[in-house]
Amino acid sequence: MKRKTGKWLKISLVALLAIILAGAGVVYAFVIKRPTQIAEYADTKPHKWNRVELGGNVRSSDGSEYYLLTKKGSSRNWIIFFSGGGVSWDAPSAANPMKITNILTGKDPGNYFASVPFYMLTLLDGIMADRPENPFREWNVAYIPYSTGDFHIGNRIAKYPEKDGSSLIVNYNGKNNVQSSLDWIYEHAVQPDKLLIAGESAGGFGSAFWAREIAGHYKDAEIYQYSDSSFLYSDKWPGIVDNEWHADFKENFGYPAAADLIGAAVRGNSRQMADGTVFLQSYSLYDEILTHFENKINDKAPVSSQSDAAAWSRRMTSAVRELAETLPNYVYFVTDDGLDAKKGTTSHTFATRDVLFKTEEDGVRLADWLDDIINKRQKYSVGGKLLSAPADEGERTEKKGTPEENGGTKGGE
Repeated sequence: MKRKTGKWLKISLVALLAIILAGAGVVYAFVIKRPTQIAEYADTKPHKWNRVELGGNVRSSDGSEYYLLTKKGSSRNWIIFFSGGGVSWDAPSAANPMKITNILTGKDPGNYFASVPFYMLTLLDGIMADRPENPFREWNVAYIPYSTGDFHIGNRIAKYPEKDGSSLIVNYNGKNNVQSSLDWIYEHAVQPDKLLIAGESAGGFGSAFWAREIAGHYKDAEIYQYSDSSFLYSDKWPGIVDNEWHADFKENFGYPAAADLIGAAVRGNSRQMADGTVFLQSYSLYDEILTHFENKINDKAPVSSQSDAAAWSRRMTSAVRELAETLPNYVYFVTDDGLDAKKGTTSHTFATRDVLFKTEEDGVRLADWLDDIINKRQKYSVGGKLLSAPADEGERTEKKGTPEENGGTKGGE
């Protein structure tokens, strides 16, 4: 039986496509959010998404168009957000991009977005939302789409041979796309008071990789780097980033790639960035999607079991614990909220989903945790008890209580 994808992707896309297939053009126009296309940022409307055409050598993996999305707020603060959307790590994975039709037919949804999804804005919520409970509603946003399968750092046009003698052309063009996006951002995001460099899933890696470059341009701003749901452990990473993507990783980012790629980024950034920089991570304890991708990258069966999720969880919590013990400006939010008792897994990503406002651990909502740390300068971690060795399948129970009871600290370092 083929493995079902996580709720974060399947439910949203199936519901969306069902509406589209209903054939009602009027409904389509209302359901699919479209950005404005206003040339001058100053002329854009507050809280409305705007599409920015970029100069430079920008394109998606399949050669299609690429652009930046922005949203104006009333504050001087900015969010630079790196979108997620899978990964391509070799020829077979590159040949299987994400497709809605795969999801509807119960197939593996694919590995990465080869073009910017037309429905992307429709799915955005969380810290991107225009709703009163969003503590970042009045922040300006630069949203960097992800359609290259290379964690936003690739610099290669790959030609993979096909069985019929032709070649599959894959543009690992993340580096050029980000650099052109940053050219626009540097021109328009002038002297922010606070800067949140964030991303989810694959974008969490990208935000960590590019954080030093971005922060170096804003030396007077308070800098926060936030990676949501971005742990994939593989000994293959050093080879993938340089041999597959041509990222020239150590030269560009100042530290070597490692099996714990996100951990290497946080540790490298902590050495190279200003002392006041705060590093944040959030994870669901048995992330179904990350378990699935880690299996595939490491040549294991993609149909993951509860024991696979538990093994992924042990690696993730060990890595989080090590960062927390060694880096004074690192904080985490780890939760098993929403655990599917039957499957033994939890969902994937929070930052741009409505679950940001619902997810709670140790009596603290994830949205409030971000608000406390970034807007109120109250640094603390949540979910400390979950960093002990996670239960094997069949032994998982809910863990609730105060932050102090569960190993976190409220209101301070």
